[in-house]
Parts: sequence; structure tokens; C-alpha cells
Amino acid sequence: MTKLPQDVRLNYIVQNGLVNKPEEYIRGIFGNAKKFQQQHGAWVVRLGAGGTGHAPNYRIEFAESPPKASPEELKAGMLGAQYVPEVEALTAANRMYGGSSHMVLLHGLVAERWSTATDNEASLLAVLQKLVGDRRRSTARH
Repeated sequence: MTKLPQDVRLNYIVQNGLVNKPEEYIRGIFGNAKKFQQQHGAWVVRLGAGGTGHAPNYRIEFAESPPKASPEELKAGMLGAQYVPEVEALTAANRMYGGSSHMVLLHGLVAERWSTATDNEASLLAVLQKLVGDRRRSTARH
């Protein structure tokens, strides 16, 4: 199998049968994304494009770049004493989740190539709804 395209999205890996357990994989991403949403608001998912797609690692990022912080705000945010959206966005962009475990991975971020494209909640849900519909049609025929 060749590597994933640089602009890989969820729909691509599902349509091409690259994910071992696509419904489970997307539900895991959605669970982490909803936790992110509770803390930070709107989000997008960016897949790792360095592998072959069987369970790509992913990042959950801010949907929009937050406003720039002053040097003082950055310092306060870095030291953890103050909520600074720009610092939180930087932290999110540097947090990677394992595609198989959906747990935060503590290593490997730098070596990973990331997709230039992202998926938002609507596109993630569209892929999940198609998978569920296909599964229901498949089981109804048997």
C-alpha cells in the first residue's frame, strides 16, 4: 500500500477501505473532538498522512485561529495560570491522538506528516452516517 495523499480526509480512507474498523475509528475521533469542544469550542480534525491509513493518528485543532496574545498573556498562558486561547490552540496543534487507541501520544508528533486538509463536525458526521446506513442496509439483506 502506498502512503496516503497529502490532503487526506476521513471520507478518503473510509471510501477506499483503508481503515480496519471505520465506524469505531470515527466514533473515537468524535468522542475526543466533543471533549475538545466543551473546553474550546469549534474544532477540526487533521489526519496524519505519513502512514497507509489503517488507523491514522490525528490532531484536533481550533476551527479558527484565536486572536493574538500579548507577550504578557503568552507568558501567563505558558505557565498555566491563565487561559489564553492562542496558547491553547498551539497546545492542541501539538497534541496527537493514536488512531488505534484514541489516547494522547507522547511521542512521534514531529516525525508525522499531517494532512493539508481538515474535517469538521459536519463532514465527520456525514461519513459516520453513511457507514451506519451502509451497515443497516447490509444487515437488513441477510
